[in-house]
Amino acid sequence: MTGKRDQPSKMKIAIVGKEGESYGYETVTETKQEGRMISRMLISGNPDDQKSIKRMIVKMGNEPAMEMPVQMMQGSKGQEQKGKASDKGTESIKVPAGTFSAQHMQYQDGETVVDTWVHKDIAPYGIVKSQSKEFEMVLLGYGTGAKTLITETPQKFQMPQMPQTP
Repeated sequence: MTGKRDQPSKMKIAIVGKEGESYGYETVTETKQEGRMISRMLISGNPDDQKSIKRMIVKMGNEPAMEMPVQMMQGSKGQEQKGKASDKGTESIKVPAGTFSAQHMQYQDGETVVDTWVHKDIAPYGIVKSQSKEFEMVLLGYGTGAKTLITETPQKFQMPQMPQTP
């Protein structure tokens, strides 16, 4: 991913296992400036729906992995989209991961226009490329058999104590 104002970053999204009816959904983001951040959710549905999150673990750089309270994730509401999406048809698109026959979708909200190309065989979201005036995201690779990068037992998140006033 590259943005007009940000350093380039790499993101990996993978399904890394199954527990009962829930799946391990892991996102790894790497930047030169901030290093690597890993988040793993145990989800039982759409990862964009906070109600489907059963467990959340984060790991920043070399810090210990930390299990976050699920309630922290479920408290925020997703932003409602107000713009208009349109299907621009099927196009051949070349990215570092290969050449794909992809569905070109365009989302417009006022001055903001985002073009996204999706392919049914690219899990979990299908995104091959997405771009606007502000950013570009391209698929570098895809595959199966992903394993979690969080191998340690996570610590429980401890809410910092507020200082007591006499």
